[in-house]
Amino acid sequence: MRIVTLDPATTEIVSYLSDDIVGVSEDSDYPEEVKNKPKVTKKLINIDNSMPSEEIDRIVTEHIKQRKPLHKALWEKIYELKPDIIIGQALCEVCAVPSITNKEDNKEETPKHFRLTPKLEIYNPTTFLDIPKEIKRIAKTIGKENKAEQIQQNFQTELEKSKDIAKGTKTVVIEWIKPIHLIGKWVSDMISYMGTKSLTRPAGQGGKYDWETIKEFNPDYLIISPCSFSVDRTLKEIDKITSLPGFEDLSATKNKNVYVVEPLYARASQRTLEFLKAMKQIYTEQKIYKKYGIKLLE
Repeated sequence: MRIVTLDPATTEIVSYLSDDIVGVSEDSDYPEEVKNKPKVTKKLINIDNSMPSEEIDRIVTEHIKQRKPLHKALWEKIYELKPDIIIGQALCEVCAVPSITNKEDNKEETPKHFRLTPKLEIYNPTTFLDIPKEIKRIAKTIGKENKAEQIQQNFQTELEKSKDIAKGTKTVVIEWIKPIHLIGKWVSDMISYMGTKSLTRPAGQGGKYDWETIKEFNPDYLIISPCSFSVDRTLKEIDKITSLPGFEDLSATKNKNVYVVEPLYARASQRTLEFLKAMKQIYTEQKIYKKYGIKLLE
């Protein structure tokens, strides 16, 4: 079977399940071997992680408001690769390629003789346990169910071990620095299962929150983990959080429970389990392994 993936998360999943990927998205960089695969998507906005977070947000928000795609599928390139199946995600407006979720958006760019040929598979988890469930569905489609069974078992086991370990606490997980966005979906679902309260409902949408609301909520744990930023990149803008009025008065700050964490949640794949492990260590030991991030206040 010849498989094309249209985003980094599905690339990670399919690479784990199979050796049959023939084309990947422009941003796919894990595992290492996919970096040399033909790229079948193209970014339509001029941004990179060296830009201030507020500038990145402004550009992305403007494109989404105007219903402009942030990426496009290179259909002619995909056609040359002769895939049996194309897999992409529809769970994030920033990462999703419109042409897989709504082919009418790029109808003129899709070769007429290609539009109805390969099977299109949409990956769209919402809850934490949706991730292995969706992986299992993808695995069934490509005939690789055995590995997916193990992923599902690992997710269930680790989640059960984590039940109520943070009971009686409040947590804020920041997924963008300026403006402040809080994470929802599988992350809010996961931490809710751990017994902690958050401002975003379990498995619901995250979004923009003002600092006054966060201050009033007064979290016991503050996790700063901007999507697509490494820990080192986040630290370059950390003062945009730490200099906010009232930061010093938060329970999380007073108790030194402020963490900068690698965005291991961002790609909903088998590696999302690593984010659960990072959070589990934070809640149970009030520290974090270096590979996951740093404790900001020592």
